[in-house]
Amino acid sequence: MYTVKYHSEAEKEANALPLKIKVKYDRLIKKLELSANYLREPDTKSLGDGLFEIRTMGSEIARGLWVYHKDKTIFMLRIFIKKSQRTPKSEFYLARKRLLELLNDENT
Repeated sequence: MYTVKYHSEAEKEANALPLKIKVKYDRLIKKLELSANYLREPDTKSLGDGLFEIRTMGSEIARGLWVYHKDKTIFMLRIFIKKSQRTPKSEFYLARKRLLELLNDENT
């Protein structure tokens, strides 16, 4: 079993999701906690460099960017509503920035 931890801003973003999307998102997070290694597309997708996305489906689509960390921990870094075919590069940049913040906090 995995533990899912959130960057403080990602937690706010997850809590701000519209109810219909939040229910789907929470269901996927439970699956991630139980068996992260076994989730595949369409639920999750590797984006390279250790970054993954969790994907809700439906008329409105939410994405959560995350990484595996030590001791069966997953860091959720960025949660957003996807409005275009491609995930904007700014979302990757923000997720990586937040990862560095979490790692720095952990080391201090």
